[in-house]
Amino acid sequence: MDIAKFVFEAIDVAFNKKQNKSMRIEGADKVVITKDVLYSDNDIKTCLLDYYYIPKKHGLYPVLFNIHGGGFMAGGKQYRKALSTWFAADGFFVVNVNYGLAPECHFPTPIRHLIAALNWVVKFSKIFRLDLSRMAVYGDSAGGYYAAMLAAICTNSDLAAAFKVKPRAAFSAAILNCGLYNIEYSLKNRTALGLNKNVFESYTGISEDEFGQYEYKDFCSPIPFVNKDFPATFIVYAEKDLFCGGQYNFMIDALEKNDIYYESYHTVSMKRNHCFSLEWTSREAKEANALIKKFGKKLMDGELPHYQSQTDVLIRECEKS
Repeated sequence: MDIAKFVFEAIDVAFNKKQNKSMRIEGADKVVITKDVLYSDNDIKTCLLDYYYIPKKHGLYPVLFNIHGGGFMAGGKQYRKALSTWFAADGFFVVNVNYGLAPECHFPTPIRHLIAALNWVVKFSKIFRLDLSRMAVYGDSAGGYYAAMLAAICTNSDLAAAFKVKPRAAFSAAILNCGLYNIEYSLKNRTALGLNKNVFESYTGISEDEFGQYEYKDFCSPIPFVNKDFPATFIVYAEKDLFCGGQYNFMIDALEKNDIYYESYHTVSMKRNHCFSLEWTSREAKEANALIKKFGKKLMDGELPHYQSQTDVLIRECEKS
């Protein structure tokens, strides 16, 4: 087994109880969960999602589109059950998505899976009474990368064309948790665990030495595509992140250069490291999650600045089709 894949799978197993079975969530007993809904027939074993919500008689639901992490080659929606329940208990309609994992699925297939899942949300938005103008994307680790990529794709037609996808809605907010945002930097600057090379080769199907000739070299990082239409963002990061050290700098710089509203929380201790907020019980995790919840409340109440017209245009196109 690939050492990187083994490490990420072991992390999921080791932290599953702490992240998903020990977390007590107020209102969790009211949350209804529907599992393993097929969102695309391109891969019927992979393209599955779960959705979470508290039933109500009136009103529209804000949407939380969740993308799990796992180093691009591990993880699954089952490991984000507590996170999804937490957001649903707070009033969101949560869509918790699986996507293709490396090495079976190479980039950009997972991107296409996730756009298909997003379009599934749009397709059933009227049935579930979803407010597409109040939709956030959340991702941790590799999921943070995908969340940033989807936010960029939905506001950049050139990037969408590069992947041959057509998103039918845009996000009003993004919550990026210890994500990877600059692939080339990651290859040149090894993490403490030295997994970058193995992850990249597994994810792309090419060797690190071939990156200069890689077909998607100019499209595999979200940073160049962050523009003025990028959604309001909450960024969580660890300064001493073992997996994504230094990546937050690129995202924050891009947000500031494009005058995008953002909030952030970070740790400086090695002990509170990669995706520390999913620990739930530490002081830092509680602080980060309290701020994330406030950020989500701002989205619900229409208090976040975002490029509304982009969402409106895509929704109108959806309604015509």
